[in-house]
Amino acid sequence: MIFTCTWTVQHLNVPEQREERDPGFKGDVKWSLKGFWTSTKWMCITILAPEALVSLNLGQLVDAMATTAEIRSFAEEDHVPWTLTHSLFANMGGFVIRENEPERAGAACQCGHLGPALQSKEEVKTGAQTESICVEGVAQLASVIPPAKEEQLEMGVEVQAKTGKITFVLASEIWTLRKRRIIRLPYITKEEIMDKSKSDNFARLLAIGQTLWLVVQMIVRASRHLEVSQLEIGTAAFVSCAIMIYALNWHKPKGVGVPWTIWTFPGPFPNQLETVLLPKLENDWFITSLLPLSLSTRTEHRSSLVPNHHRYMPYTTSRDTGDWEFWCLLLSMTLIGAIHFAAIKATFPSHIEKLLWLIASSVCTGFPLLWVFIVVLDKLSRSIARFTKHLRVRDYSVLFLAILLTCGLPLLYVAARVFIIVELFRSLFFLPPSAFVATWASNIPHIS
Repeated sequence: MIFTCTWTVQHLNVPEQREERDPGFKGDVKWSLKGFWTSTKWMCITILAPEALVSLNLGQLVDAMATTAEIRSFAEEDHVPWTLTHSLFANMGGFVIRENEPERAGAACQCGHLGPALQSKEEVKTGAQTESICVEGVAQLASVIPPAKEEQLEMGVEVQAKTGKITFVLASEIWTLRKRRIIRLPYITKEEIMDKSKSDNFARLLAIGQTLWLVVQMIVRASRHLEVSQLEIGTAAFVSCAIMIYALNWHKPKGVGVPWTIWTFPGPFPNQLETVLLPKLENDWFITSLLPLSLSTRTEHRSSLVPNHHRYMPYTTSRDTGDWEFWCLLLSMTLIGAIHFAAIKATFPSHIEKLLWLIASSVCTGFPLLWVFIVVLDKLSRSIARFTKHLRVRDYSVLFLAILLTCGLPLLYVAARVFIIVELFRSLFFLPPSAFVATWASNIPHIS
């Protein structure tokens, strides 16, 4: 159940595109293993720290909701649909633009998205419908897009071959481009986006129902005073996080392998796009601020994909996303730690291991409260420093205590989580006879 939850609950971003690289059977194996390794890595991260994934998904949802509310006003003007799924799909690297690909570019495709917000239109009625035809669109695009390679050769200009390049466009960047009247929003329906998803609502409901059935079995066993193993209780903790992750990603596509190309240019990007699509983006995920610099890369160059551990949001009016992630992380930690207290009445290999389990559960549950205490202590010390000139008291006492707690508590929390995970499987070798008694909850036919 643990491996099933942590594998199926993943809603990873759009991966790196192969783009006809590594042809042949060896290339197929290489890129298949690459995708398998990404899923396996995030499965292990979810097993060790499911609360971190809950925090990341909540931050992504908050950002997408804020951007969706801003884009919808422009979507009504352009008469195109835009939902929360569009923003989530964009922030996972689903919308991309291509440059230096003249074979893909076409005036009809470009005119459909670039220019109509800036250019005059000529209305042509065809039956009951009215179609907008760009009159000045091609002319204006020609002023910002360099001539094709054949035209440059005729003009006597040396042409340097450039390979095609893919660049993702975030929902906030689409909003900025539309706000500056550089583009017109693309017409893409929610159904077209969800058609790329490898999961549907029925499959998600089945997964949630399967995980909740484990909770029902545990309640029945506890009511009959039968042994409930530590592994079942630990699985219930993972189930609680899995349900939250499913809820947060309900409108997000799952398992998308190929992005949606919305704009294609035969040459480099126009200058209007380069002013918005910054070459470097900063990771705003709250967890990265807690990791050492050697383990955390806060700023990365823009590429063809959005890394799964990054939450990019360069243009946004929502500045409290980090606070949402912070409190969600603390509540998830508290929930996971509190659930492990239910194993106190279970059978342990020794009394010392039972005592260590109690201590580890207390650390996992009380760690968020101590973390809040550190934050309050730091803010209080800053407030005191504003009204007093004796900064040595803060520097050598309060600051030292904050640093000690900040460095020591995370290590203690990690040690407690590792002990709990090891003890979950070690206790299986010391189960009492009552752990093997079946109940009606296990005998009733159910999906598994």
